[in-house]
Amino acid sequence: MESFFESLPIWLNLLFFVFGVGAVIKGASWFTDGSVGIADATGIPKIFVGATIVSLATTTPEISVSWIAAYLRHPETSVGNAVGSTICNIGLILAVASAIQGVKIPRMTVRVHGAFMLLAGVVLVFLSFDGQLGRQEGFLLLVGTVFFLWVMVRQSGWESGGGSLENEPNDWGNITRNFFLGGLCVVGGSILIVQNATIFARAAGVSELLIGLTLVALGTSLPELITAVSSSLRGHGDIAVGNVVGANVLNITLVLGGAAFIVPLKIERQMFVLDFPVMLSLMGLLLLLAVLRGKVGRVGGLIFISIYAVYLFFLVAFFSA
Repeated sequence: MESFFESLPIWLNLLFFVFGVGAVIKGASWFTDGSVGIADATGIPKIFVGATIVSLATTTPEISVSWIAAYLRHPETSVGNAVGSTICNIGLILAVASAIQGVKIPRMTVRVHGAFMLLAGVVLVFLSFDGQLGRQEGFLLLVGTVFFLWVMVRQSGWESGGGSLENEPNDWGNITRNFFLGGLCVVGGSILIVQNATIFARAAGVSELLIGLTLVALGTSLPELITAVSSSLRGHGDIAVGNVVGANVLNITLVLGGAAFIVPLKIERQMFVLDFPVMLSLMGLLLLLAVLRGKVGRVGGLIFISIYAVYLFFLVAFFSA
């Protein structure tokens, strides 16, 4: 399949890449609708759905792209997508949401989710010290995913007996169509993204890691951007920050953990020099603002986006090879 894409002119590769991004985003939406529909039809409590399925929805593109990249033996794209999306979520997406309207950070987000995000980042760096994330490290990160989702369910009131979804007539035709068609779009779109991103890297003479950290990460982070902007415009900035924090935890524990479990991932020295320090700095700054001010205002958003811009400059200027 890769030889087929290599035979195409670069503008067609770009077209396939954009189509792949669109297919992944739309497929993720359909897949989520189908999953919620199945939960509704089977009587699964809505509090469980909200704390698990819905929270995973905007991370579906990162999951599918990184896991398929690992399966197709493109580990640099896999790592770049996960880490790049994590940086982009705070440095760009949360910054845009804050610029629209100051984002308040709920106390629970500070105490649990934010701390868990920073802890996940530190654990990732620690596990990567030997220059590789193997299957054992991947398994540990996946365990972290289960623990994080369990904490979310408990906080949402699962143990206090959250009610089930309202009993409405279930259209199994639409439910199954959304579930399977959405899944196919996500997988097919992910393959298009990975294959054509690899060709971009070769054509530009840059590493797959750079493409993963920038182009692929920006593409797979579009659902978070859409959620953050729409939430801020409606005056629900707390949803935006909660989505960003939750997505970052899952990028590290589920996306990278699953990819490493599929195939061992090489962690380049560049990650320790630039990417990991920027990732942890953004996480720490977000947590600091949450503790000291309880919100991210326009000034905080400007700081975040400035850090992201400087990061991209150094990434392209010094680590493009």
